[in-house]
Amino acid sequence: MIKILATLILTLLITACAVAAEEIETETIIDDPIIIEQIISEPIPLEHVAEEVSEEPIVPPDPIEELISQMSIEEKIGQLFIARMPSVSYAEDLIANHHIGGFILFSGDVSSIEQVQRLTTRLQEASNIPLFIAVDEEGGRVSRVGRLFPERSGSAFSIGQTGDPQNAYDAYFEIGNKLSYLGFNMNFAPVADVWSNPANTVIGDRSFGTEPELVAEMVVAAVNGLQSAGIIAVIKHFPGHGDTLEDSHYNMAFFNHDRERFDAVEAIPFIAGIEAGVEGVMMGHITTPRMGEAISNLPATFSYYFMEHMLRYEMGFDGLIITDALDMGALTRYHSPENILLHSFNNGADILLMPSDPSWAIEFMVQAFEDGWFTEERLHRSLRRILEYKM
Repeated sequence: MIKILATLILTLLITACAVAAEEIETETIIDDPIIIEQIISEPIPLEHVAEEVSEEPIVPPDPIEELISQMSIEEKIGQLFIARMPSVSYAEDLIANHHIGGFILFSGDVSSIEQVQRLTTRLQEASNIPLFIAVDEEGGRVSRVGRLFPERSGSAFSIGQTGDPQNAYDAYFEIGNKLSYLGFNMNFAPVADVWSNPANTVIGDRSFGTEPELVAEMVVAAVNGLQSAGIIAVIKHFPGHGDTLEDSHYNMAFFNHDRERFDAVEAIPFIAGIEAGVEGVMMGHITTPRMGEAISNLPATFSYYFMEHMLRYEMGFDGLIITDALDMGALTRYHSPENILLHSFNNGADILLMPSDPSWAIEFMVQAFEDGWFTEERLHRSLRRILEYKM
């Protein structure tokens, strides 16, 4: 009996030790780094995973779009216009009540450096949105403020005759510095017309020369000079005023050549200027009867083909398209003020320069918008371009 009891107790002890050893062995196996790696690599149940926060990148608001969204139709349309400088009181009225986009000054508006600086400062301070303050300062015989300085620039033709583009750069960089000092920010220069017709006097020595390649080199240098000085350069008079007999200040001018000739001569300086990054192109009041039936009776100022198809699409220009002065005889002798404004704007012009009556012109365009003559999307296309150069 005692032997049986002892045997039973011994068996129980051996079994207990075996169980304990097995438990210890199990704990030791869990410490095995290979098994731990396997356990860690197993997916954790989803309910135990903290939800990751996915944030979209923060895109800062576009200040131009924000400004446009806050503007009234009257404010938007006013920005399309650059008016001839009237009296200071009328200018301030155009700013306050018609939200005019800018002014162009002529020789009669300037008398001294200090007077021009006071005037441009006063105009800018009166406007919530920066103004374009423009001038025709080509050098030579078309010089509005050059006489205010002791040294005056020579004509474009005299610069072109040197054959050195550096001379064009230097001359227009100096012009740009003078204009910036006076408070201007836009210059309707340089002339990109090729003086291919000796009988043409309206352009003449305002052109850099008679050969398109030379003119192109000089235009590029002049554009770079002006814009390096912080002045918006505006090349003119697209599609080319250098082989016309008529003076568009008084009558419609005619370019009596076909597209092949245009591509070989007139287009070359404009393409070069655009490729150099010019910020503005001025449209000439020029009719092109041999360039195609669809455009033969329209001045380029009214031409979708020249502004949207050729300048924008073919040449890749995305800067400011600016009309020549809308009070010139080439337009006013043949078209009503209403048609001049609508044809120019609806066919691609961004800036309407020098309407005969700026306050009436702005009011008319506001009414034209309300009557459905153009869309807000069309208005915003030009407005964005304008504000990009102002902000």
